[in-house]
Amino acid sequence: MTFTISAPPHRKSRINFRYIMWSKILALLPVSLISIYFFGIPALSIILAGVLSAVATETAIQKIFNHKLTIKDGHAVLIGLMLSLIMPPEAPLWLPVVGSFFAIAIGKHAFGGIGSYVFNPVLAAWIFISSAWPRFMTPISIPHVGQLSDFLLENGAGLLIDVSPLALIGGVYLIYKKYVEWRVPLAFFITMVLFPQTLNVVFEAVGLISSGVLNPLKYMSLIFKFLEISPELPYSMIGTVFFGILFISTDNPTSPVTKKGRLVYGVICGLLVSIYGYFGNYVAGTFYGLFLANCLSSFIESNTLPASFGSEGKLGKFYRRFIEKFPSSVKREVLFDDQW
Repeated sequence: MTFTISAPPHRKSRINFRYIMWSKILALLPVSLISIYFFGIPALSIILAGVLSAVATETAIQKIFNHKLTIKDGHAVLIGLMLSLIMPPEAPLWLPVVGSFFAIAIGKHAFGGIGSYVFNPVLAAWIFISSAWPRFMTPISIPHVGQLSDFLLENGAGLLIDVSPLALIGGVYLIYKKYVEWRVPLAFFITMVLFPQTLNVVFEAVGLISSGVLNPLKYMSLIFKFLEISPELPYSMIGTVFFGILFISTDNPTSPVTKKGRLVYGVICGLLVSIYGYFGNYVAGTFYGLFLANCLSSFIESNTLPASFGSEGKLGKFYRRFIEKFPSSVKREVLFDDQW
């Protein structure tokens, strides 16, 4: 009998990095087609320019440094497509070209390539071109979900991605197939819903306190204020936010690997996006908030790693630090020794 010696994993699966990347591209295909239908040739031109620039940049870099060509894995195509979708249709064609070049050359390969970058290349490129050319990157309108039909087709879309929040349902399918982890998007979405509802209660309570209201029933009725739909909620349930929840925050290299860390990371993403969106707008707030969350990802991961077997737990560390603050004469161990 012949045995084959090889490195793990030994159980092979057809699901690999290339398969997941092309699945994400297919998940973005509906919203891409709807944006082309809604905005016409400008949207198609921006998408083609962004994707071709990303592929050309990746090919050139790998050729120059004699690296294996990885165009077929779809990662460069995905980056170019995602960056193109978060641009306004009025953007000049050279802008997605420059943005995709920056995303691949600086955001990805300057940090070591796939799995090594600290910031999502799409976010890094968006912030770069938005800071360099804000006039071209500022949308002429901010979407607002005023009725259910806006989830299907948003007439006030300022970016390509905002044309149809419902068209991003492919991201939910990726979670269902376990191509992306569910903890980050779920915690992100719940935080986005709870934050404006909580503000309803806080502002109402502050109003009661400032008015000198002492009736406890008034304060107990704040629970009903929480159940009222916040006026902020229709502005946060837009295509850009769902794109951030389902496609940007789930990027594995820029999110924690621990289960607890992913839940914490999702909550942090939701809080940062909600705060920025409340004081600004949820379009820019999504990208700036997620970029700041990328900065905290490593810190969250290092503080949520499970303790090794036999190591001191958090309760033990707290007890030890608490005891160390007392003088030795009153410590429990010393008193115990004195009794004997």
